[in-house]
Amino acid sequence: YEGAGIYRHVKLYIKEPVHISHNGVFVKTVKNDDAWTVCVETEVENSSYEDRQAFVKVKLCDGEETVAESISDGITAEKSGITKVRQCFTVDNPKIWDVETPNLYTVEISVISEGEQTDSVTEKTGFRTFRIDAEKGFFLNGRSLKIKGTCNHQDHAGVGVAVPDSVQRYRIKRLKEMGTNAYRCSHNPPAKEILDACDEIGLIVMDENRRFETGGENLRCLETLIKRDRNHPSVIFWSLFNEEPLQNTELGARIFKRLKAFTLKLDDTRLIMGAINGSMEGAGLEMDVTGINYGIGSIADFHAAHPDQPIMGSENNSAVTTRGCYKTDNDEHVLAGYDEETVPWGQTVRQTWDFVRKNDYFAGIFIWTGFDYRGEPTPYKWPSVSSQFGIMDTCGFEKDSYYFNKACFADYPVIHVMPHWNHNPGEEIRVAVPTNCDETELFLNGSSLGRKKSDCILTPEWTVRYEPGEIKAVGYIGGVAVCEDVCKTAGKPARIKIDADSQIIAADGEDTAVLNFSLVDGNGVCVPDACDKLEFIAEGDVFVRGVGNGDPNSHESDVLPERRLYAGRCQALVSAKSGGSYGSLTVKAEGLPEEKIQFTLKKTDVVQLPLVKSFVISDFTMSAITEEKPDPLVEIKDNDMNSFVPVSALGSHQNDYHNGWRIYRALVRLPEGNKFALELLDFVSDETEIYVNGKLVFVSAEKFCYANKKGVTFTFDAKGNETADIRFLFRVAGKTYAGIRDGILIFAKQ
Repeated sequence: YEGAGIYRHVKLYIKEPVHISHNGVFVKTVKNDDAWTVCVETEVENSSYEDRQAFVKVKLCDGEETVAESISDGITAEKSGITKVRQCFTVDNPKIWDVETPNLYTVEISVISEGEQTDSVTEKTGFRTFRIDAEKGFFLNGRSLKIKGTCNHQDHAGVGVAVPDSVQRYRIKRLKEMGTNAYRCSHNPPAKEILDACDEIGLIVMDENRRFETGGENLRCLETLIKRDRNHPSVIFWSLFNEEPLQNTELGARIFKRLKAFTLKLDDTRLIMGAINGSMEGAGLEMDVTGINYGIGSIADFHAAHPDQPIMGSENNSAVTTRGCYKTDNDEHVLAGYDEETVPWGQTVRQTWDFVRKNDYFAGIFIWTGFDYRGEPTPYKWPSVSSQFGIMDTCGFEKDSYYFNKACFADYPVIHVMPHWNHNPGEEIRVAVPTNCDETELFLNGSSLGRKKSDCILTPEWTVRYEPGEIKAVGYIGGVAVCEDVCKTAGKPARIKIDADSQIIAADGEDTAVLNFSLVDGNGVCVPDACDKLEFIAEGDVFVRGVGNGDPNSHESDVLPERRLYAGRCQALVSAKSGGSYGSLTVKAEGLPEEKIQFTLKKTDVVQLPLVKSFVISDFTMSAITEEKPDPLVEIKDNDMNSFVPVSALGSHQNDYHNGWRIYRALVRLPEGNKFALELLDFVSDETEIYVNGKLVFVSAEKFCYANKKGVTFTFDAKGNETADIRFLFRVAGKTYAGIRDGILIFAKQ
């Protein structure tokens, strides 16, 4: 499951001798009535060979606003050692982090030694309370909350386990859209970017240790996990193991107690658990909450035997379905999507949720799994290549099980009619409608086929003789129609449809846009059974990183720029080359008009450690347009609110010029140094002059145009750690969009 090779970010940290230890900050928020106490523990490390004097400064921020500050007493940072500094302060009525409103605060921690700031780190934090009760289940911020989670391995179509940060976020968003509120990291420490996304989007996390051992190496791994992740407000549970052979033994209990005690020394604020199957005896009774995998039929007995022990489902369902399949065919390795197919140890979505909703003491569930994943192609073997447990496939395309789950999880009306409506004339079709409405009515081409009782467990069905047109389901609550879903018969494919999660890509070689493709007929109706091959032609500075279609039996390449549609859909992951400026993707299919999508490539900061300190200027003030060349060094008084207006150079030029001159001005504090470089790639001008602190440092009568990919890079002398007055004088002849776009990069040269 872990994959192989280097597949997550590798970073080199360059520090002064007196610095903050790696993962050496712990931010704790504790509620006291309406006020909260924030305690920040900082490990100050001194890698030099003599004692140093230092102090720690902490600042809590809500966006740009400083909420609270704390400055520690002076400390002696012992040579070749680590000194812990603890600072606490009070915050009144902060915004709460919740799955509904995931409010985050920023904590800035700085170390000052001998008059200079030698190190700083930034952490995110959130204010929330949680508890678990043996009779009433889980509570978040004082309210009862059923945990509606999914278990997830870490791979995605086209990229394996080397998942780009933006794709991690895409996956978390897809889970949230389904109504989930929790994420289990199965069965190993997650990429940090997964936790960042859960913090920001609002999912509770079960963060999981890999190895159930107490040896030194394993304890060091567990320490890294706890210290790295303990500042994430989304992390509520530490899971110390999954289904270990010793779990139900006395030895297993001792191992768990040892790991739990070790964890509590590093973080005493979370619920500590593990995921067991079989019996609760052994390790299960040492947990803050016992995580039980499957075994729905035995949970009532567990609770009766141990009524004071909180219980939750840590791995549930293992229902299996194939996207776009409505009749199981074991020879073809495909499974119908009516929430009926399970593995021997599993249950259907509705069986599990029926138990959850009827038993307050059962805190919630984590479904196996949110997404299909490579390997473990249960219930089939080779030539199947991925599992079929997923609520979504390996691309994140929803199966019909997505709607069975959403009907259980969502607190708003949900309805979904299945299957699609392209069949043989006269064929008898099994129509099911996953919904959480209390009544459902089905219509075929406008004629009612009857209204039936329904809810998220009771899925109404009809047998319908197929005729082309549309099948529509209407959901009612209290006799009032509140939602509907329609499937229409699709004609022959007429064009390729592209759905992009973003058309803006950072030009850093890593940021990735997710593009989903389907074919639609002349009326824009998706063709549900299309299997055409699509060809992807990347132009300019973008490239296809990987492709997929969610077919659990496909042996097509995940990296060639082509893919067949499966059940009407496929996916391409597109990235931009580092430093790129433009790009597009053309999509072709035999017999159909080609489609093209343009991307905006976002310039990223250039960082060359340790020789460069850089930042981007994006905010300027700008003069009016003049026909005569103005004095670029005109004095601008501090109280002058009219001559120059504020402007941001992020993503667009500033004006439609007509033979005129304009001055841009920026006041910036330069980093440490005395020689700097300025890089201005994206701007339009016919004549250009650039001044720094009143000195002309660049002049050109050459036309610069973004379309021509011309730019300016030059060096200049200045005094670092002081404010510099930088001015740009541009002249443009003729009507054209002009000015600065995407800012200016300045970096100190050593």
